Amino acid sequence: MKALGKGSIASIVRVGLTIAWYVLWVAAVCVLVGAISYGVVLTLIANGSIDPALLQGGAGNADLGEQGGGNFHVTYDQPGGGTWPVVVPALLIAGVVVAGSLIIVWRLRKLFDSFSSGEPFQRENATHLRVIWITMLAIEVSRYVLLALTGILLARFGGPDVDANYQLAIDFSTWGSILILIVLAEVFREGARLKEEQELTI
Repeated sequence: MKALGKGSIASIVRVGLTIAWYVLWVAAVCVLVGAISYGVVLTLIANGSIDPALLQGGAGNADLGEQGGGNFHVTYDQPGGGTWPVVVPALLIAGVVVAGSLIIVWRLRKLFDSFSSGEPFQRENATHLRVIWITMLAIEVSRYVLLALTGILLARFGGPDVDANYQLAIDFSTWGSILILIVLAEVFREGARLKEEQELTI
């Protein structure tokens, strides 16, 4: 099977990217619903409608409603707890990753559109690759910042122990991919320039 053009491997990859595009939108909706739901829970706790113990971690019963007379009890078991210093940074990290992934997949779809048409060396492809590596860089840096913020919040307000060494570990595969994409972006830019010069010469 040929790598480029119609009915090629590039065409199959493009189909996979289209599926990933819709899956990521589902994930984005889930993150949004999760953020709204958590905000509602915090509001209900602030109003006294829900027992704050629900987010403190451990196991037990949380009382819904005011104390005394027909309270509705919910059994919970949250070993890690769900306090805002843990959940809010986690939601932000999830939001950054999903949003960044949507940008990357969108650009990859455009990239593989040209691969499927059999014309890989276009100026737009260099731009797509540049946006992809910049987005990957932004995601990785944001992850470090938000994980550091989580550690600061947990130290300040208390919460479950977090293995910071594990979570803040440098992902060399990601940084390696970024460096490769930087080089590929320049290769495609140069290839597009040479192609344009050849067309002008002819």
